[in-house]
Amino acid sequence: MIRRRTLDFLMTLRGTNPKKEYFEIKNLVNEEKLVKFQEECLRNLLIHAYKNVPFYTRIFDEIGIVKNSNIVNPAKFSKIPIQTKDIIRNNQESLISNDYRQRRWYRNSSGGSTGEPLNFIRDISYNKWCNATGKYFQNMIGIDVNTSQKNILLWGSDQDIFGGRIDIKEYVQNFLTHTKLLNCFKMDEKNMEKYIKTINLFKPGSILGYAGSLYELCQYAERKKYKLFTPKFVISAAETLRDDMRQKIEEVFGTKVFNFYGSREAAGLAGECRYGSMHIFNFNHLIEILDENNQPVKKNEEGKIVVTTLHNYSMPFIRYEIGDMGVLGDKICECGSSLPILKKITGRIVEHFIKENGERVPAEFFIHLFGVVCNRGNIKKFQVIQEEYKTIRILIVPVSDVREAECKDIEDKIKVVMGKDVKIIWEIVDDITKTKSGKYFYTKSLIKK
Repeated sequence: MIRRRTLDFLMTLRGTNPKKEYFEIKNLVNEEKLVKFQEECLRNLLIHAYKNVPFYTRIFDEIGIVKNSNIVNPAKFSKIPIQTKDIIRNNQESLISNDYRQRRWYRNSSGGSTGEPLNFIRDISYNKWCNATGKYFQNMIGIDVNTSQKNILLWGSDQDIFGGRIDIKEYVQNFLTHTKLLNCFKMDEKNMEKYIKTINLFKPGSILGYAGSLYELCQYAERKKYKLFTPKFVISAAETLRDDMRQKIEEVFGTKVFNFYGSREAAGLAGECRYGSMHIFNFNHLIEILDENNQPVKKNEEGKIVVTTLHNYSMPFIRYEIGDMGVLGDKICECGSSLPILKKITGRIVEHFIKENGERVPAEFFIHLFGVVCNRGNIKKFQVIQEEYKTIRILIVPVSDVREAECKDIEDKIKVVMGKDVKIIWEIVDDITKTKSGKYFYTKSLIKK
């Protein structure tokens, strides 16, 4: 309790406490209030974008969605062109709000599974709404957000692999939230032994991790006949949670797995309730499911997921194609929530690499590694292909000459994870072949699993 109060105090002091936003969400008790709130948020966002974001000023003038600077015609929202990574990248400066310096803004970049890395900015207001959404999700599955509990985070940590020091803010955050970080970029047998021992001794109330890493840890524990401590909550995120993965994780941990869906560009999109429904957090984002002609699909039909972030005024994403496919549900959930249901999420392509000893390395390791280089502007696109256990081919679409030292640094880091004797082949290409659905793999393993 002392840690929780200290954290609340520090967040209030820094102006990042999402207490107000969480209170607003909790008061949206029925569908009518939810719809009205979303419509109001969207209207305010569109007016702000029209007045302050040059890219949208031009587009909104063309389609006539905003009149007299403050009157919005919602019927014309569907006329706003769909935004893609390429469009945002090519119009980045004009997509940033003219008043962003008046906000507490910060830089971020995409770390998703498909498409090119994307640089963008956010502000503290959006961050607070995302944190409030996270608290709402915790409350939805039964976690008491007003009390402290022990937490395990099975997540990726570049610093841990390469000997860097953890950021002091992250250290304090982990301490005050009673959280232990287990690095899922280092899932060899030695570390998995250590992780299992940590979980059993720490006895966490919740475990949050990459779907594939939770699955791999459970497979290892089962293979070694180790008993894992049963937390009250296991939350899967960052990767697609297949049915077979869910079954294994629930069997080994002895508790239900809750799925959480989001991305770097749009955090906190949907979360699974205790009755197994993925509820769309439409107080934080507006989600559309569209066909190839950008028309709404019917419920229970698959389409591409298009997102509008309702609270990031520094760089609004309006009708952004996130790169995933999904299906809207038509049922009313037994949990009683008025939030709409995302029946299925498909199309997210994240593959683990497999070492000869059976150890799996999450694709996010390579995504994070190359994301840093892409952010420097030297590489436009990349693809890492595991051709054999000890052969990795790296395709790059360069913007400028990539320094030899930079390539060597990447090779050295890959060898730390994949093995010193792995052969790395670099190949410069004009473009990277996309799938039929218009995506391309960041990572691709040709090893038969």
